[in-house]
Amino acid sequence: MINHKHWHYDRHWEWQPIKARKIEVLEFIDGNEIVTAHDLVNEFGYTYNSARCRLSQLRKDGYIEPLLRGQWCLANRGYDKIYYLRSLKEKVEGEKREQEKEVKRLKRRVEELESRLSLVHQRLVRVSEEINGMTVSQLTRQGARLELEHWRGRLVRLVAEAIELIRQGK
Repeated sequence: MINHKHWHYDRHWEWQPIKARKIEVLEFIDGNEIVTAHDLVNEFGYTYNSARCRLSQLRKDGYIEPLLRGQWCLANRGYDKIYYLRSLKEKVEGEKREQEKEVKRLKRRVEELESRLSLVHQRLVRVSEEINGMTVSQLTRQGARLELEHWRGRLVRLVAEAIELIRQGK
């Protein structure tokens, strides 16, 4: 189970994938309570010497402590480290969920505004076609002025509604 996301230089100064990060080893120890170098060899693919070096370094850092010869368990600092990193992970996941909710809400809002704008556009086209369809005789009769004022009022309201929808979309 090699972690190919992380790389390091080996002792020959060649790039090699990291087999396990410190936190992964600490979580493994937490899950098993007591581990040996052989457990790390089997779980992460370390050589026996590399597993012993990793355990030795974790002991020097104060994350683990010896239980019996060759057996190790987590120290308080190790538990604190795992708890801290888990709480950070949960916080990030919570923020991600909140961002996803906000994206969905904004997408619905955009769809709603686009739908309303489409309806306003259709109404504007209909009014424009009705005005264009009026004949000269309809425009010259006596009530034409009142009728034009009616159409003008409808157009002004529709344009104002379209402008408001556009402002809400910004």
